[in-house]
Amino acid sequence: MSNNFQNSVEQSFQSLMSIVKVILLSRWYVKLPRGKTADCIILANGPSLGKTLEEKIGFITKGDKEIFVVNYFINSPFYEKIKPQYYVLNAPEFWIDTTTEMHKRKRKKLFEDLNAKTNWDMKIFVPFEAGRTKLWKNLFDKNKHIEVVYYNKTPVEGLRWVNNLLFKYNLGMPRPYNVLIPSIFLALNMGFKTIYLFGADHSWHEEIRVDEKNTVLVNHQHFYDNSSQIKPMYHLDGKEYYIHDVFRKLYLAFKGYFVLKDYAGSLGAKILNASEKSYIDAFEKIKI
Repeated sequence: MSNNFQNSVEQSFQSLMSIVKVILLSRWYVKLPRGKTADCIILANGPSLGKTLEEKIGFITKGDKEIFVVNYFINSPFYEKIKPQYYVLNAPEFWIDTTTEMHKRKRKKLFEDLNAKTNWDMKIFVPFEAGRTKLWKNLFDKNKHIEVVYYNKTPVEGLRWVNNLLFKYNLGMPRPYNVLIPSIFLALNMGFKTIYLFGADHSWHEEIRVDEKNTVLVNHQHFYDNSSQIKPMYHLDGKEYYIHDVFRKLYLAFKGYFVLKDYAGSLGAKILNASEKSYIDAFEKIKI
């Protein structure tokens, strides 16, 4: 009884704080496009996606499912083969001025490649914060095929019914600690009833290292990389992550998938994890 009461109080407080954050941070009357098919595919960029794209390309490009891609998927030659309908960006490095020079170079090339290679109609989803920056003003005006759609990434947690109400009106989402969370959330609110996940390995913890200088190193390898990408993780202020920061981030991300599973159930939708390898335990795993 004591634990139940404590949990209820904590969740009520979280809901109150979430409502305050929504009032202060979220844009109202967000309208997302509706999916044109009943089902969709989300291609995360985990190392296993390479094998999937080689072996399951027929399933992916069949045409009866719309496709979401994320972050630097355009670095893969499969971008122009697949011609995704949706592209999701979430990390602040895609719009803030105070990010590192490396991130500025990478995003500049990303934007140039998107403009140069995209000759089919595609929507790019990015948080509202990006739309307030000079960088994103007129970024894709020269490409008539690209439409920018803004969304609220305000983190919402607490009581289930409050969460689902705020989710329904696109006022917030589970903590978006990685791009897969907003991708699934957007797909649900666009009306897709079955969401297939590929490349959602989430296996970073397998290769976490702490070197002799107590620097925490994580392998950031994606399916389009030729080798391991072992390097530190950084906060937006440039400070390196400590080991407890890394595990907290992983905890919140994996927890968020259970919130999305619950929300999908309330909408009569389902999320199927078809990744060749995945540590996500919230969604039903299937083989294609």
